[in-house]
Amino acid sequence: MEQDNDSPYEPIKMKNYRPLLVVIIILLLVIIWLLINPPVPLLPKPPVVHHNRPQLELPHKQRVITGIVTSYRNNPHLDINALELKTEKSGLITIDFRPHTAAWVTKIGAIGKPVTVTYGLNPSDEVVGYQLIAIKNNKTGISQTLDNLPPPPDVPNHQTEKFNLEKPVLITDQYGGIVALRKNNLLFHFKPGLVDDIAHLIKESNTFHLEAVRRQDDQGFININHDKVYIVLRITIDNKTFLVR
Repeated sequence: MEQDNDSPYEPIKMKNYRPLLVVIIILLLVIIWLLINPPVPLLPKPPVVHHNRPQLELPHKQRVITGIVTSYRNNPHLDINALELKTEKSGLITIDFRPHTAAWVTKIGAIGKPVTVTYGLNPSDEVVGYQLIAIKNNKTGISQTLDNLPPPPDVPNHQTEKFNLEKPVLITDQYGGIVALRKNNLLFHFKPGLVDDIAHLIKESNTFHLEAVRRQDDQGFININHDKVYIVLRITIDNKTFLVR
């Protein structure tokens, strides 16, 4: 049988499809690789954490106001932690700050001095108050942003001292929690909440044996009575010793 040379059909030439086959094979290999190794999504960079000071939530709204410092207030531990400012527009306002920043705040804003303060609303579980962010002396121009100040260590790195107390003054906060024992010009500081379990023993006793570490004056705190402040590590009551730090 003779071949019809006039037929419109010609044999398929596979060589014309080789580039297409190569592309298809490459795409299949890429798909297989992606199924085995899925791409990792790009995450936003984490915020920079400064390990030398705790992260504080900044107030939502910041305000700047000028006034005269009229007085300073203290917390239940007798450490200065707030200033009273006499202003023209808002009258007398109270602005809180962290106790370990008191040395800088009181130096820049001595009583009777005109200052400009930056502050924000600082709501807590119980109260809503103003939180000091920065302070500037209007005469000298000296200023300080409080968040730039490093916090003190939880326990000072100094030699432990022992004390025997007879009938010290019991200092409590507004809720009745025990915050300190005071004897003459010595104040023995308890961290909030750490003696709640033995509060009844402390309230019923008159004699205490303490192991404590002196809080140095250069840490920024200012005790309202200028007492020597000690951080209590252990307390012994009726021959029972409790670790409280």
